[in-house]
Amino acid sequence: MDITIVIPIYNRKTYIQRTLDSIPDSYPVILVDNGSTDGSRELCTLLAKMRTHTRVAQESTRSAAAARNKGLSLCTTPWVYFFDSDDIFTGLPTTWDETSDLICFPTRQQLRGKMQTRAYSPVTTPHTHILNSMLNTQSMIFRTAFLQSIGGWNPACLIWDDWELGLRALLHTQNVQWLTQQTYHTIFVHPESLTGNSLSSRIAHILVALDQAFSDIYDLQPQNKQAFAALFYRCYILSGQMQHEGHPEAARQLHTFIYDKFRVNKQSHQMGRIFEWAAQKGIRGLWRIALWTV
Repeated sequence: MDITIVIPIYNRKTYIQRTLDSIPDSYPVILVDNGSTDGSRELCTLLAKMRTHTRVAQESTRSAAAARNKGLSLCTTPWVYFFDSDDIFTGLPTTWDETSDLICFPTRQQLRGKMQTRAYSPVTTPHTHILNSMLNTQSMIFRTAFLQSIGGWNPACLIWDDWELGLRALLHTQNVQWLTQQTYHTIFVHPESLTGNSLSSRIAHILVALDQAFSDIYDLQPQNKQAFAALFYRCYILSGQMQHEGHPEAARQLHTFIYDKFRVNKQSHQMGRIFEWAAQKGIRGLWRIALWTV
């Protein structure tokens, strides 16, 4: 397939050669340095000279989303795939429905030395993704023109940018193909990863992503009651998870967001508090019950 791999780089000198070595030289690669101070940009320039189809670009706005958008603007192939600078490339699907706007597939990750397939369930509706977060950076191949048409990545989201983009993509199209035969891409979770950090420590950035998601629904499908309900319950579940982590102040910030954004009846809030209580107790898989509820 005619596809470009875009990799944002920020202070990943320790990992980038391993990552780049895992990608066959036959793939066009765009490395986008995002203001590194550890010599990553210089190393990327050196490594790119040793390859046939690799180029290095720079993006001064500090966010992975902005760096990905820079790569997207330089992409000339019909398809584009976004990759992280500390992960291992283990292949891409060789065939897919070329009439689709978005191709999705499961991934795997290594955490504490153990390799596991990340939980996945094919989704085609916005409200499902809001609750189960199945669309992530490494599981999505975009038709380049489609991604450009919906505005690319959202630089306002410093985290959960892939969750917000997945939602926005599903609000724009139902032309999605899920490939479930095997996993692709290996994600490595390490101390410098964003993956795995506590929710409470990132509450400010999470609120931005939730606000962007609310705006996406309001702007694109304001009559989509299921999407609003899913986001409403997702907020209550998050509040419970933050209380479970021992951070009631973060939960209070979520309560403020809920009451500012949603105009729902007392019964809906009561159901939300049940989800919150269950999440506070550490009960997992609540999104499945919430999905049934909406």
